[in-house]
Amino acid sequence: MTKTKLFEENIDITKFDDSKLPTDIHVVAFKNEQGAVQHDAVRAYTMVDIFDEYYDKLKGKGEIVSIKSGYGRIRPNMFGQIKDD
Repeated sequence: MTKTKLFEENIDITKFDDSKLPTDIHVVAFKNEQGAVQHDAVRAYTMVDIFDEYYDKLKGKGEIVSIKSGYGRIRPNMFGQIKDD
């Protein structure tokens, strides 16, 4: 079972509209291979699931800066389950 779903990659956090997204959206800030901070919108049940996936993805190439919740306005059960497309 998929525990996370990348919703949007490399978002501009100042223009990110979360009004039509579920409340289990998290914004992950991380340093990429070039050292620039990048933000991704990720849907997940827990932050631990996100941390595990990004830790493995960035190992030796970058680092996680933060994982923040509090985004989205729609109840997750109204949006559907987290699964692969």
